[in-house]
Amino acid sequence: MSSQNSGPTRQFRFYVTALACLGLVVGAASAAGATSETSASAAIAKSAQNPGLWPAPGRNNDLTRFSPLTQINTSNAGDMQFSWSQSLSSLRGQEGQPIVVEVGGKPMMFLVSGWPNVVQGLDLSNPDNPVTVWNYVKKDGRDDSAVAIACCDTVNRGLNYADGKVIFHTLDGYLIALDALTGKVDWSDKIAHTEKGQTMTAAGVIAGNNVIIGYGGAELAARGSIAAYSIATGKKVWGFFNNGTAKDVGMTAGTNKAVPKHGTLKTYRGVNEYPEGEYLRGGATVWGWLSYDPKLNLVYYGTSNPGTWSPTYRCKYTTWEKCNDGTQDNKWSLSIIARNVSTGEMVWAYQLTPYDEWDYDAINESVLVNMDIDGQKNRPVLVHFDRNGFAYVLDRRTGQLLRAHNYVPVNWAEKIDVGGTDRPIKVKAHSPFSVDKAVQACPSAMGGKDQQPVAVDPSNPQVFFVPTNQWCMEDTPLKRTSTQQGSGYSFANVYMYEPTPGLAGQVQAFDVDTGKIIWKNPNKYQTWGGALVTAGGVVFYGDMVGDFRAVDAKTGNVLWQRKLGSGIIGNPISYAVNGQQYVSVFTGIGGWSGLPVAAGLNFSDKFGAIGATAMAKVTNLNLVPQGGTLYTFRLGGAEHQNVADADTAK
Repeated sequence: MSSQNSGPTRQFRFYVTALACLGLVVGAASAAGATSETSASAAIAKSAQNPGLWPAPGRNNDLTRFSPLTQINTSNAGDMQFSWSQSLSSLRGQEGQPIVVEVGGKPMMFLVSGWPNVVQGLDLSNPDNPVTVWNYVKKDGRDDSAVAIACCDTVNRGLNYADGKVIFHTLDGYLIALDALTGKVDWSDKIAHTEKGQTMTAAGVIAGNNVIIGYGGAELAARGSIAAYSIATGKKVWGFFNNGTAKDVGMTAGTNKAVPKHGTLKTYRGVNEYPEGEYLRGGATVWGWLSYDPKLNLVYYGTSNPGTWSPTYRCKYTTWEKCNDGTQDNKWSLSIIARNVSTGEMVWAYQLTPYDEWDYDAINESVLVNMDIDGQKNRPVLVHFDRNGFAYVLDRRTGQLLRAHNYVPVNWAEKIDVGGTDRPIKVKAHSPFSVDKAVQACPSAMGGKDQQPVAVDPSNPQVFFVPTNQWCMEDTPLKRTSTQQGSGYSFANVYMYEPTPGLAGQVQAFDVDTGKIIWKNPNKYQTWGGALVTAGGVVFYGDMVGDFRAVDAKTGNVLWQRKLGSGIIGNPISYAVNGQQYVSVFTGIGGWSGLPVAAGLNFSDKFGAIGATAMAKVTNLNLVPQGGTLYTFRLGGAEHQNVADADTAK
């Protein structure tokens, strides 16, 4: 079995030398940190030092989505042309990205589709005409009920590579490791259960010698947890819930010791954070992105909404004021949590939206950069653009809140009380509290940004490139009719709309220190895919109707644009082979915003897909074809096209 730490072959030495000769070895490289040099995550950090590779979903475990490559730059990006494409063997939403690593002396690409989660291994040695070495789809014991149970489409946000294994998950709850050379199953474990409302869409993160991952399902009454599994065996190393007793969540006397106002072992109310028994179906699931700091030995992730959208059922009191007095916060839902990678213990946690009334899941990526801020040079911080419309900067060592600026229009809160309580100052008029009473709120439940990831150049860590949602909602909480896990548990009618007609999405450069928008590119269609920034000064992103763009990172000016075959909700990457830089992106309309198309829903139901149909209708997404393709571009282009047959996956 090949390891990522194996010595480079003659072919691979030529590969790196060619990059250097063409001036591609430029820009910041990720440090391996203090982790053991033999650990799987240290190997990823070492691979990320090679600018031609993309060894993890966010390229590194910092989730910067920054490529050090410079061959494609602001002076020549307009010369990009098509190189090759590959079928993903699935027509549901494609919300992930491939990874590119060196295996057995060859540059290899691995990718996984949305349901039924077809995994492919491609040999990139002939970079304009890659060869499919193997493909895999789990057929035995497959639970097709996951399609109906999964909230917000049957997407998969990506796979990982570690110790010669491709590690991925399936929607119906399997965590699987495949031999990277052959595609044969190394180990497989069932870790999520559809009968409990649990489905899996998150990519997970390689930390030390474990893969750490969670599951979704808060709209199906699931109770959220996080766990670490051995890369070698697949066995669980540790696991904790995100709500319940202090023992359940892994709190200790040291939790939030540096910032006790965020909640300590002494002040935590445990199961009393919810009305009696409600925590057992109280959400706080983990379906987004995870990051990892090897020097601090901490893994960071966000948690989802606390179960039902009808908030009175999550509070033992009857008034809005009492439910927002701090005793019914439903911790640790809608929180950023930092855990010790070795033990799983909660080192610190910060709740962004206490007692949620808007479905502002905090699952968006927490990006790790070092920043000069508040008189401290090179301070290790965590940056998080939340669904609630605020961009947060925290000291990632302690959880201290440093900044919280709104990056889209917000009316549910006046501000975040940074340096005071660190809590949002809510606006009652925009809080959907009472059953059957409609309330207007901005942003919508889909957030100022949902899971679509940002990008940042670590050499300019204040400026983030952010795909945003530009819409609001009318939210009507409904009477609860069921408490059964695995059945619908939202209980709200949500109608989403554009407050500014013709403005559905916007990509912007945002300064998280000052809270200023540097430039913005408005779009009449949703920008549900992620961003990529390169050392060549180019930002790449796509939109829901398939327009893939390269823009100047300094100005936002469009340098290049290409219409692709379906909507783009995936995340672009860049890699290099034999001295040639490539840019790849998934197409395949779907995700929550595109679910009406992916699932063939009735566009006349304005409350359909928990509000998505109304936005899909006003932006004419019914005219966008379904798809499932990886497209790849380079300077000058090529003539080859590589298409996999969906029926041959095995």
